[in-house]
Parts: sequence; C-alpha cells; structure tokens
Amino acid sequence: MRKNSVNSNKVDWTLLRKNVMLKAANLSSPYQLGDVIRYLFRSLDDFHGAFFYRDSVFKYNRKESPISDSIKNEWNKRSGIKTGILKDNIGYLRIPSMPGGSKSTFDSLAQNLNDSLCSLLTQHIKGIIVDLRINGGGAMYPMILGLEQLLQREAVGSFLMKTESKWFLKDHNFYIDTTKLASIAPKCWTATARLPMVMLTSPATGSSGEFLIIAFKGRPNTIIIGNSTAGYVTANQGFKINDEAFLNLSVGYGKDRNGKTYFKAIRPDISISSPDKFNDLENDRKILAAAKWLTK
Repeated sequence: MRKNSVNSNKVDWTLLRKNVMLKAANLSSPYQLGDVIRYLFRSLDDFHGAFFYRDSVFKYNRKESPISDSIKNEWNKRSGIKTGILKDNIGYLRIPSMPGGSKSTFDSLAQNLNDSLCSLLTQHIKGIIVDLRINGGGAMYPMILGLEQLLQREAVGSFLMKTESKWFLKDHNFYIDTTKLASIAPKCWTATARLPMVMLTSPATGSSGEFLIIAFKGRPNTIIIGNSTAGYVTANQGFKINDEAFLNLSVGYGKDRNGKTYFKAIRPDISISSPDKFNDLENDRKILAAAKWLTK
C-alpha cells in the first residue's frame, strides 16, 4: 500500500504501521481483520479499494449520495444497452455497467456497443443522448472504444499514477500506452466528432462510467445533464497476497485530454434532480432538457 497507493504521500506511514499493528495484535483469525483493513483504507482515503480473504470482503464505506428507487429498480433489471429515436430525430443510447476480465469479453462488449451506436448513426440523427444513469462501472475499455465514432481522435485521456499512462484509440483498438485491451470491427463510419451530444448522469454513475465521461471532456458540442456522479474516479490495481488473500488498491486518477485531473465526483453542466422515468422517456425531465439543448 505504501509503494502503490495514489495517496501514499499523504500518510505518516511510521505512525500508521504502529497503529495498525496495535489494532491487529490480539486478533486470532484473518476474518477479524475488518476494522483494521477499514482503518487502513480510511487513512488512505481509499473507498474504491478492497481487501478479499476467502469469502469475505473488507473495505472502507464512505457516506454515499442517495440513489433513487427508480435507478435501483432499473439497475436490478440488468436490461443491457438500449437504443431509440426520440422526437426531432434525436438518438438515445443507454450504456449500463460493463464488467469483464478478459480481452475477448472486452471485444464482445465493445462490438455490441458499437453496433448499437451504428444503428443510430445510420439513421442520420441530429444529436445523441448517452444515458449513463445506471452505469456503475466495470471496464472502461469497451465503453470508450464502443463510442469511437463520436470521439474520432487517438489520445482521449490518461491515468495519472506514479507515471502517466495514456488512453489511445487507434485502428479500432483501445490501448493503454502500448497494451491493446479491446478491438472492434465497425459496421459504420461517419463524421460525428462534432455531433451534438448530451451525457446523462446520476449518483450511481461511477468508476469506469466516470472515466467514460472523462474521455469526452473537451469534445465539442458536448455537455452533461443530471446529478453529480459517484466520485469513484481512481484507477484500481490488484495485488495477490497469497492463495487466500487479495488486495485491490486505488493507484491513480483519471485525466482528460486537456490535462485536467479529476479527484472528486464529476458535476453536471446542467443540474436536474427530478425523478428518472426510464419507462417514459418522453416525459423524463432530464431527457426533455437534453432534447431542448440538442435542438438548439
């Protein structure tokens, strides 16, 4: 943790080690480590990391912004990507969380998303609403690559860690530095780098969902409408302790194409806190506000 934590330089490690050893001194089982691990993560202000021991997970839970029942209900449906054409020929694209652990999975997720985007772009939409209100994260690679026609540039962001690791789109592949993490074969290619675009956010929009937003920061004709995001804007890295224990640790922050680093929740350009109407988009206030901005 001392070597890799993104907030390592904010901690008095001599004092922290002393306090941790005192707290752990009389414990007889790793299952009793919960309070000690939470103290460690809290000291590092790391609410994105976690410690795994067999079937147990220990982490520091900060106070979270409330999430509405409408978002929870839609989240629980696990309904996947949704597309539609709204009034005035505005495209609608909902992107949920995208968990995955292998390149083949990332490829499949990215291709599915890109096919969904193409289904809208080929209808010559006048603008697009990208709905991230139930996107709690997972893998950012398929999300960013899946929207490459809307970005149409190579460098789209980076992780600011001990050294900087850049995010690239090239030849329909997503790279972090020189490592290829996802690939697609697009079924359409149109000049949409300036297509008017609104991203919808909620307190449930987190982690890789926030990195997706960061990749679009600085893009022309693009705004965010809704609520502040969850604030899980750190990159996590896993460290194996032994065959029974594993550590996830926040090791970096997201940085946009213009060099701005994000340390906290991303605020919307237009804040709207009305109920979310996923089953009645035509009367959803956030959708209506997005459509109004896009038609201008």
